[in-house]
Amino acid sequence: MNNDFDILKSILSDLRSDYISGCQMNTIDQKSPITERDIVAEIYCRLKGFCNEKGLSVHCEIKPATGENAEVDVGILSNINGRSWISTAMKLQDKYKKGHIEARFSSIPFDFFHTAIEVKIQSNFHDAKKDIDILKQLHDSNKSCNCFFVLLNARGQRADHDAIQKYADSMGICVLEYTCRLKA
Repeated sequence: MNNDFDILKSILSDLRSDYISGCQMNTIDQKSPITERDIVAEIYCRLKGFCNEKGLSVHCEIKPATGENAEVDVGILSNINGRSWISTAMKLQDKYKKGHIEARFSSIPFDFFHTAIEVKIQSNFHDAKKDIDILKQLHDSNKSCNCFFVLLNARGQRADHDAIQKYADSMGICVLEYTCRLKA
């Protein structure tokens, strides 16, 4: 992790609090985020000012250069050691011969990741595990990358959230979660 971890965790915790106030078990405010994309968009918006002040870039659906078809819901990217992440991404894009047909960059090397955030609104352990594993791989390759797993499912089962939390903890990934269901 890097020096911005606590600030970013606070921003995500505020989002979690807002979600809680709008999403209780069977009473969901119509204006509350109800899809994963809603939450991703909200995170993007909340991080934009922070990133602009710090000279960082925030983007959604970033593909880390894993060699697999992995994707990070929200990524904060930074230039490092005088190297520009965008220049490097463009070179990779051209190497893959997609530069003129695809505007989205095929992959960003791990070392440019300042922060990676995965979001889930479902409490499916198998799907959550895949996202946590991507975060773990990213963090193992770049120790200064902040990694967060955001699980917001007001109607989720407490046991599922506990299992996901336990797995994330074992991988060293910070989880911000919420379900209003109590333990059975």
